[in-house]
Amino acid sequence: MLLEEFIKNSGLKKKSFAQSVGISTTNLWKILKGITRPSLKTAQKIEEFTEGKVSMQELLFGKTNVDLKLQPSIEKRVSDLERRIEKLETLGDSDEI
Repeated sequence: MLLEEFIKNSGLKKKSFAQSVGISTTNLWKILKGITRPSLKTAQKIEEFTEGKVSMQELLFGKTNVDLKLQPSIEKRVSDLERRIEKLETLGDSDEI
């Protein structure tokens, strides 16, 4: 879950959320806008405060757990498609002869 989505769904004001995790509202704004990434300590506090709904991984690297789980599946699919394209290109070349 995205941090901004969590804050909105929780009913908390951004100022209140920032105080709860020990950062300034300016720092929270920069994190929400993608201008800066939180420190490791702040990311950990956010993950704890949100009870894991917003992961440290997402905060620090911009990837959700779902993205990370799908990554191998997506890479395999791309690899399969590349092989098919090569095979079709090879077949196309033999038709031209």
